[in-house]
Amino acid sequence: MNQLLAGGAALVLVAVLWGLGRKPGKTLLRSTDATSVAAINRAQLGLVKASLPQTDPGAQAEVADGTFQTDLFQPPVSTAERLSLERRLRAAMDQGNPEQRLEAVTLAGQWGHASVLPLLRRGLRDANSLVVEAAATAIERHRGATRPTPAQVARPPRNVARMR
Repeated sequence: MNQLLAGGAALVLVAVLWGLGRKPGKTLLRSTDATSVAAINRAQLGLVKASLPQTDPGAQAEVADGTFQTDLFQPPVSTAERLSLERRLRAAMDQGNPEQRLEAVTLAGQWGHASVLPLLRRGLRDANSLVVEAAATAIERHRGATRPTPAQVARPPRNVARMR
């Protein structure tokens, strides 16, 4: 009879421990559910995007007074024009006005020449988020595989005789 009671007690103990060790089916607290937080974040992000000024990705051209106009951009033809444009873009980036920095980065992105890459990298570290976004968009066309130069052509290894 003692063995029967000991076996029954062990069975009851196992059932109680198994019942306590199970994970609950539902969340205990409603605050741990993240779906409502994600919905609030999405709504706030939509409000922020709606409040940002819309920038037209249209072409820009520089006017004689040093400001840029959003009409047509003609890339420089001669080397002197290219150097002059690079100097004006650098001067616009050096000024403290965020609008001029944004215009300079946008114009550099529309030009797409490799000589403006340092200017675009500098725009990625700018304090104004619109300038950073424009610089990231402009530098995107320069990302990717580089063209191999004649010195980078694959050559066989030095110990090619041992590979056969």
